[in-house]
Amino acid sequence: MIRCAKRAMCCLLVLLFIAGSATFAGAEPAMWTTEPVNEFSQWFTNNADGYRLMVEADMEADTRFAAVRTVLRGLEHTIEIYPQHFERGAAAFAAFSNRFASDTSAFTVLWSGRIPVAGRYATVLEWYRPPLLHVENDTCYYAAVDVEFRAGEGLSFLFKSTVPFEQFGSKYYTLVLGTLSLVPRTAAAANTPAEALPNPHWNQETRAWFQEHFGPEAGLDWGLFYPSAPEQYTEGFRALEEGVGHKFELLLRYSDFGVPVRELAPAFENAAAEGRTLELTLQTLPKAEGGVMLLDVLNGWYDPYLAEYAQAVAAYGRPVLFRLCNEMNGDWCSYCASLYGRDAELYVKFYRHVYRIFVENGALANTIWVWNPNERSYPDYGWNHALCYYPGDEYVDVVGLTGYNNGTYYASYGERWRSFGEIYDGLYAEYTAQFRQPLMITEFACSDYGGDKSAWVAGMLSHIEDFPAIKAAIWWNNCDYDAYGEPARPYAIDGNEAVIGLFREYFAERD
Repeated sequence: MIRCAKRAMCCLLVLLFIAGSATFAGAEPAMWTTEPVNEFSQWFTNNADGYRLMVEADMEADTRFAAVRTVLRGLEHTIEIYPQHFERGAAAFAAFSNRFASDTSAFTVLWSGRIPVAGRYATVLEWYRPPLLHVENDTCYYAAVDVEFRAGEGLSFLFKSTVPFEQFGSKYYTLVLGTLSLVPRTAAAANTPAEALPNPHWNQETRAWFQEHFGPEAGLDWGLFYPSAPEQYTEGFRALEEGVGHKFELLLRYSDFGVPVRELAPAFENAAAEGRTLELTLQTLPKAEGGVMLLDVLNGWYDPYLAEYAQAVAAYGRPVLFRLCNEMNGDWCSYCASLYGRDAELYVKFYRHVYRIFVENGALANTIWVWNPNERSYPDYGWNHALCYYPGDEYVDVVGLTGYNNGTYYASYGERWRSFGEIYDGLYAEYTAQFRQPLMITEFACSDYGGDKSAWVAGMLSHIEDFPAIKAAIWWNNCDYDAYGEPARPYAIDGNEAVIGLFREYFAERD
């Protein structure tokens, strides 16, 4: 494999001198075109994002999410290319994006600096991490290159390699970028919609449950996150259901990696006893000593734990909704790519690895997989776009939506009061265009601070019926606290008689 890399490197060194020689015919250019140079190299032209560069002949273009990025995949190298708006310049973008490199327990910085790229200077960070056990042909050598071309707009590159970049005194990514030129934008980028694929692993009960609750004719189910439930149906929980006049069939339950699997037993027992369905959410944790738990999972450290977890789900037998590491495009999560080198494809590999463990342990027979990014990406950069984390159609049964009216407690950080329509109208239009799977609001709520909560709920209850692809909605009945333990976002509806009355009237008309 190193021999192949060296041969491609030699070819690129020679062909640097003929960059710009290819032309393309046709009145209606495609989003991208390729033209072979010889048996080793080809020109790749992106007509939507306006650039052209020379790459190895074995590289294939992945443009499924072309409005977000283009990925060129070869035997040893992968190049992710993002059209990027640099609000404060490419250097500031790079400084923020590369904060992960301070974690020296996980990453080794090999070089940083600036290089000339197509008449501009680009910011470069090159680093390495040890290869991962469960990642085949792991591209563990990285270089991020960010270059601004047009008034705050430019390109962000992530080069990934199975071998060190430096060969023959030059670095692979400098040779490729030495062929880069800008071309007119003559096409529009478009994503390829996801498909809803039948899950071949489901048993008859799960298949029937899914059809009843998420099929085309299914209505809207309501669920609840209540901190004590389903382990304990407390007086408060019972009072809330009695107040709204509705039994919440769906209950959200969180678990963290490494928490003993036996703690699931009361949740399973109590959910089954009352005919409720669980939305199980499993999340990795931050590591106080540095490093990233998601990488540890891909190194096999948690294989026994995940096998035990999957076996418990399989033994439960009843259909469950399973949500793995949700809101991954938010940098408050310990599994966001902001912590592991902008490489969201590692999340994809992690997700698929957990999926395989479920298959191997018989848990897919009763598991409905929910993939669930946050409504907005933080940071809102190309490499952190929700679609970069999409694991593939065969791994997603339901697409989750999460958007909160956070209120105004953190107004100084940009939070504001938003109506249900402001949060979900655009999101629903985007998701129904991109995904063919059914949708669910996996968790949402409205804060007490910053506006009229009862008016918000009234508007939500009226408006949510306009979204037929949303088959379930789960209210997050809890509170977020600030660093001093003070309520920052009180989302609960316990004790709010006006809100409870609105839900009671709504359910009385539906049930």
